Amino acid sequence: MSEGDERFPAGPRGAKGERGERGLSRLQGRAVVFLFGLAFLGTGGNLFWTAHEIGANNRQFCQVITGFTAVPVQKPADPSANPSRVNDYEWYLRFASLGRSLGC
Repeated sequence: MSEGDERFPAGPRGAKGERGERGLSRLQGRAVVFLFGLAFLGTGGNLFWTAHEIGANNRQFCQVITGFTAVPVQKPADPSANPSRVNDYEWYLRFASLGRSLGC
């Protein structure tokens, strides 16, 4: 059984009412359309500008990461003898991994 079968049959149509006036004037309607268009253009411009800035920041960040990872840091043979070299090596690995993930 479909939903259409469950409804009551339509009754007779009533008399047609008077034609009402439009809610907004023509000028107000154009103003609303213009404002929606302006908001849409502003949003699109914002998206393009943000993408541009993020791309520029990624290039600058890649230069920094490339500078940090230009000289490879060797893994220390005995980590307990010099823990600071272990820390340097771990930071080197983090920056190298970040550079690979950004495509540097």
